[in-house]
Amino acid sequence: MKRVAILGSTGSIGQQVLEIVRSFPDRLEVLALAGGRNITLLREQVGEFKPKLFFAQGLAGEALGGASYASMEEMASHPDADIVVIATSGSSGFSPTLAAVRAGKAVALSNKEALVMAGALVTSESHRYGARILPIDSEMSAIWQCLEGEEVARLILTASGGPFRTYSQEQLATVTAEEALKHPTWRMGRRITIDSATLMNKGFEVIEAHHLFHTPFERIDVLLHPQSVVHSLVEFADGTLKAVLSPPDMRFPIQYALSYPERWQNPQLPHLDLIQLGSLTFEPVDRVRFPCFGIAIEAGKKGGTYPAVL
Repeated sequence: MKRVAILGSTGSIGQQVLEIVRSFPDRLEVLALAGGRNITLLREQVGEFKPKLFFAQGLAGEALGGASYASMEEMASHPDADIVVIATSGSSGFSPTLAAVRAGKAVALSNKEALVMAGALVTSESHRYGARILPIDSEMSAIWQCLEGEEVARLILTASGGPFRTYSQEQLATVTAEEALKHPTWRMGRRITIDSATLMNKGFEVIEAHHLFHTPFERIDVLLHPQSVVHSLVEFADGTLKAVLSPPDMRFPIQYALSYPERWQNPQLPHLDLIQLGSLTFEPVDRVRFPCFGIAIEAGKKGGTYPAVL
């Protein structure tokens, strides 16, 4: 039985983490839940999963359904936590990530901002304290799964290209937020959906991969892949490639992070039908159409506090 602390349980990723927990009641137990502004949903989650600890802004010192209040840093470093899921958004995930790492925890990391802002610090501390970072991002998870004991030449991240992959400059000048929020393959929160439409999020992931896998920026490429089935590829020294394929469903990388080093059979997850899929296509990134991508890569290469400002 793995005891799990879930930070960001009321968000999109956090709710999908709890779906995996529901599928494996004999293997996963919720120790702590940290929510955002959706207190109603957090109360429901606490009532269902009965964690020992909870966190929500504005409820300090209170009890919630039998759970005791604790800060996210206390949850992340709690001695009873076997794995800590960081699914918060923005910079709020940095401090608890560092706390979990310094406590030597297994950290299932969805919050890429912690690595974008201070990846060198997080990864060096993980080595120092013997913590393991288990990426939840579908692209990072795919690379991690492909990397076992091989001599790597290149990492290749994929991006759907979002709703504006084929738009001209004239069309891009008049797009609306509503159009940007209509992602063609993924269902995500509003903030990451907008960042995906501009490919800023893919720039974040390149910085994330640079730190997670200790790979120079020059050996990390990005391809547009509108089907969102190939989540990333790794090219090895002999020119061969490995890829991880699955339907575009975040529950796959979430479950692998929670089950690692095992793979659990889950009838709730869809299977990929290659015949029905028909074809897989790949395209280069047009940096004129997606200028945010180039800005992110430039900030990553400059290092220092540039990524934190980004």
